[in-house]
Amino acid sequence: MHSDDIKYIYFLTLVENLGNVRINSLLKHFRKPSDIFQASLRELLEVNGINKNIATAIRRTLDNINELERTFEELNELLIKKKIKVISIKDKEYPENLKFIYDPPVLLFYKGNLTSDDKFSISIVGTRFPTEYGKTICHNIASELAKIGIPIVSGMARGIDTVAHKSAIEKSGITYAILGSGVDVVYPMENKKVYERIIESGAVISEFIPGTKPDKVNFPLRNRLISGISLGTVIVETGLRGGSLITASCASDQDREIFAIPGHINSKKSEGTNDLIKKGYAKLITSAEDILLELESKFKYFKKLNENQNKILTSDELSKNIELNIFEKRIFDVINNEPIHIDKISELTSLSISDCLVNLLSLEFKGLIRQIPGKNFVRV
Repeated sequence: MHSDDIKYIYFLTLVENLGNVRINSLLKHFRKPSDIFQASLRELLEVNGINKNIATAIRRTLDNINELERTFEELNELLIKKKIKVISIKDKEYPENLKFIYDPPVLLFYKGNLTSDDKFSISIVGTRFPTEYGKTICHNIASELAKIGIPIVSGMARGIDTVAHKSAIEKSGITYAILGSGVDVVYPMENKKVYERIIESGAVISEFIPGTKPDKVNFPLRNRLISGISLGTVIVETGLRGGSLITASCASDQDREIFAIPGHINSKKSEGTNDLIKKGYAKLITSAEDILLELESKFKYFKKLNENQNKILTSDELSKNIELNIFEKRIFDVINNEPIHIDKISELTSLSISDCLVNLLSLEFKGLIRQIPGKNFVRV
């Protein structure tokens, strides 16, 4: 898209009381963004949502055109310096699903690369303080989706968001982080390395001008983009007042699918997800396969799902395709998605701790289980 178009759309974002909804109405009504600034008051008033006060504010913007030009030039220099890209809603690279939400951002800033496969994205969100159960389920689902090429979207927050991004990266998958700050502002700072890896394997994306700090009011706006860019949103763990419920609400408003992972009825971390399921707002899922089946009609156009080498295997199916000795099989049978301690494995299998460790290591090398802190083990 020509930089002049980006420039005039940027100018529109600076007009008082002219948000995304009205700017999009203007862009649809006029042939080019620059035409909006040449239009008369009468022509502006013909646009849905544009009243006399707003039309006057648009015309008044022309009085400060020199200042606007200077501001845009400064922004352009910053984008070049920090290697930040910008696209408008009129660009073909703009995420397809996002175009159809109620208030899509007219400009998106990003670092990394976007792909046409973003229309098959699945977002995964949850609490900043997940249980081992939540982290394991998130890892499994994100990994299974990522390894067949489905982009994983999240918000780069602590906890479930970070697990989702890391799991996609581990499988050399595509992942997008939608930020509640400028794309040049890393938040939280502990995710600096994750941020850099996301840029390599996908993109960090924001509607906010570079340099924007992660203010609290930005995150509900960010959440509507997480759900809006995706076919469906997975809520892994959340309390009854968790921020992930805002994302679920946005997904509902945008007519997107909502999926939730069931949790223990006494777990505060699962109160929100269990409530979504109980009230019928979300579909109960336990694996990536559940998502693929639910969205089968939309994913049938995703070529990679039809490639045999990318078939998703459950842990049980995987174990059948990998030769296990009698001790490995005995150990594997007592391990599931809930963390289990080495002492308990020894007790259930009647094997010594040392024998368990040897065979657990072998199962880990075969990609069937993984060790988590505290000498606990879960299935992959």
